[in-house]
Amino acid sequence: MIRSLLRYTHHLTGAIIISFLIGLVAELTKVVVLVLAAMMLFDPQNASHLLIPGIIAVVIVGLGSFGEQYAGHFVAFHVLAELRGAVYRKLVQLAPAKLDSQGSGKLLKLIGSDIEAMEIFYAHTIVPVAIGLIYGVLMVAVYSSLNGPAAAVVLVSYAAVGLLIPYYRHEQMTAKAQAADRQKAVNQQYLLESVRGMAVLRQLEVADARMKTGNEGFDHEATAFQQSQFGQLLKNMSATLVMLVAWLFIVWLSGWTQPQPLQQALLAVFPLTFGPLLALTNLPASLLNGFAAARNLLNLLQEAPATSAAIDATQTLNQIATIQVDHVTFKYPSRDETVLRQVSLSLHAGEIVGFVGASGSGKSTLAKLIMGWYPLTQGRILIDGIDLTKIDPASLRAQVNYLPQTPVFFSESVRDNLTLHDATITDAQIWTVLDQVKLTSRLRQAEKGLDENVVSGQLQFSSGEQQRLELARALLHPSSVLVLDEPTSNLDTENERLILDAIKAYYHGIVIMISHRAESAAYADRLYRFADHRVSAASTEPK
Repeated sequence: MIRSLLRYTHHLTGAIIISFLIGLVAELTKVVVLVLAAMMLFDPQNASHLLIPGIIAVVIVGLGSFGEQYAGHFVAFHVLAELRGAVYRKLVQLAPAKLDSQGSGKLLKLIGSDIEAMEIFYAHTIVPVAIGLIYGVLMVAVYSSLNGPAAAVVLVSYAAVGLLIPYYRHEQMTAKAQAADRQKAVNQQYLLESVRGMAVLRQLEVADARMKTGNEGFDHEATAFQQSQFGQLLKNMSATLVMLVAWLFIVWLSGWTQPQPLQQALLAVFPLTFGPLLALTNLPASLLNGFAAARNLLNLLQEAPATSAAIDATQTLNQIATIQVDHVTFKYPSRDETVLRQVSLSLHAGEIVGFVGASGSGKSTLAKLIMGWYPLTQGRILIDGIDLTKIDPASLRAQVNYLPQTPVFFSESVRDNLTLHDATITDAQIWTVLDQVKLTSRLRQAEKGLDENVVSGQLQFSSGEQQRLELARALLHPSSVLVLDEPTSNLDTENERLILDAIKAYYHGIVIMISHRAESAAYADRLYRFADHRVSAASTEPK
């Protein structure tokens, strides 16, 4: 894992070396400051001669500490920015199948707190470990001026504080830290789902019970965290004990009465020379969270996309006129149950095709397969005669507009939500489309018009208006296929009619309408009924 993380620092080697050199000088100069201060106490007559060197050393320590921290965080923040970019690019590659799962809380944790936790590794691990190693070797050489046995005690105590204690505590704390990390991910997912479903929870009068269960989860997380912190306390106490025992040994071996003030000063300040080693002692607790976060990140970056496209998929599409589903069988990669079995059907431009059937019968699944979200278990799907696995996913997605049951909007203006920051779309085009979905008068009422914030603005859009806004967005971005996944299931008859009338009048490509409502099915030119993992043609009701 460490090797994988270090790959992201190759282009920042210069900054790492600068941070190491400056930090090493600062740590050694701290010892000089301590020794000078001790010598002033032991030899007051010469204290005035040591004052100026002491002040210079203090300035060097301050500048060096700042420089080491600046360079270290320069490396860390640049790497973390690149990692966030890598995560977003990977999500684009994995999406939409990855986002189709119920683990969005884990993704939010990864993008946020997990990447932030990795800052410990890049800013407080690479350089401090190198500094601690070289610093320890140099200080052993310095203390060898007292006598050989004293130098041996220094070596053993440095190794114990900087290596043995951190390693021992790391082994003990790993399981607890991983348990806390898993519980944190579960809690975030639980909280996210609770917030999204709060209206339903209140309606069913179970919000308090769910909050109680959530609080129990947070209590488990707090307990695991407290156990981790208690282990950190024991580790610090162990390090302090080693330092004191080693100091007593060195004094006993060297004798407190030394002929030179320098040697007396070295004896006196020995417990205060463990700074860089104590930094290593404190690393495991922080690194456990960082490594758990890194494990989540690397697993995501190494995850293969669950897409229908082959590695060499290079075919592009300018438009889609026909879609042929040929004996398709499918089951989700994470499940054993077959969702669709030997399904065949055809779709043509200019027609509205309805997918009807009970919930869980595979209607939405087949639409997702046509959009290339998942690889087929058996069979094939042809787009204008081209096998779906040969088509570049980006080219396919550019030809498809997907309207889910729950509209997705950003906390931005109506204009930005509709255009998705496409500067080629004019306000005149926006007003034309808004007129088509019967929202012109509603937006004219707003003080800011198209600049009104969809989420937090003055206008509170109803569910039906949100669905019509989403349809307006689809009409502004031309495509060959429009997939409506139960978009009107929660709407009143009037809003449903407005949406379906607009689609029939203004969208001229292939429309896949997934619905269980007879009113919606009546707008379809052809119907396919889903039941028992199979699909059959069904007659349409008179419109």
